[in-house]
Amino acid sequence: MNSMKWVMSATVVAMSVVGCGGQSVVEGPRAESSRGQALAQAFYGSDTLKDTFIAGALQAGSGLSVEGKGSGVGEACMRNGVGSSGFCSAGQQTLAPMSRDFAAPKTASGATCLGGVAADAKGCCPGERSNTIALDAVNAFVKTSTYTALASNGLTTQELRRIFFATDNANVAIPGACPTDWSAFGLPSAPIVKYRRDDLSGTTDTFKSLLKGGAFCPGVTVIVDESAANPSPCTASDGATACIGKLTEANANAIGYAGDSASRPGNSKLKLKAVAPISPTTSVYVESNANNVRKLLQAGATDIYPLSRRLFLNENRSAARSFDEATLHEWIYDTNSEDFEAILTEQGFIACSDLGALDCGGDKGRGQGLCN
Repeated sequence: MNSMKWVMSATVVAMSVVGCGGQSVVEGPRAESSRGQALAQAFYGSDTLKDTFIAGALQAGSGLSVEGKGSGVGEACMRNGVGSSGFCSAGQQTLAPMSRDFAAPKTASGATCLGGVAADAKGCCPGERSNTIALDAVNAFVKTSTYTALASNGLTTQELRRIFFATDNANVAIPGACPTDWSAFGLPSAPIVKYRRDDLSGTTDTFKSLLKGGAFCPGVTVIVDESAANPSPCTASDGATACIGKLTEANANAIGYAGDSASRPGNSKLKLKAVAPISPTTSVYVESNANNVRKLLQAGATDIYPLSRRLFLNENRSAARSFDEATLHEWIYDTNSEDFEAILTEQGFIACSDLGALDCGGDKGRGQGLCN
């Protein structure tokens, strides 16, 4: 398992993490761990949040080597390791950036949680806490010229579901599923080129859950984090989210789903109108923006962007925390919450409110989810 990496002291190496709008989030010498040249702990979790946590670890002076790979990998690394695709061992980390909340633990020889302990009735393992850090939207990205050409600049949720899914979440065939030509949506005839995140991705989990999707259509290309097999113009160093951004910017026939950080100058996020069986429905095609996503937290709100979601830095408070994880946690929650939220918003994510940093309910969003 590739759970540790050698890193060199980098006091003279300047690094910059660039947000979706091209702004520099971090620029300057990389902060060193107090351990100097050492083994860096590989830190897995949401690819959507990968650049955010690279920037946060640098600013905090944490030596974590932020790897992404997907929310399911980060979650597994906190638990029994099952579902991590071999990236980590059981209990390797106590924090995990995730683009979804905790899910029921996967089993290994009857063991569910770390150490073989059973999960509770909600599916939470001992010590786990769901910590909301921001809001985001799962977006259907297309080239801007395609966005402009579509009626209402968008699709209904049923149309989007038909593009990607052959069956619903009850494994029943969806009528009219898997169209292959844009003429089905009022555009000139051209093949629909479809891209998706892999099954380790919290974004995929959210997309399937909110659209009530089941099996994906044939012919949908799976984009994997940092893979040389991803189509051009992606490179082997691109995260999956960044790659989908590039692909939908480059090809007028392409459509792909990803988080907000896939935004690029030449692509656009489709407006969505929620129709049955999605609930709540919307009266109009709703734009993916801060006002419409923040309605997710507002009781009784209408016309919420249908694929709105919370983002998390989930944790296990019972397991022993490494020095570098503790450094990052303290920087986020105790000393530099405003700086961390600034990184999130630079990356295109949505602050829960304008009233204070990490104002996502409770104590800076801690415990605001399934596990508390």
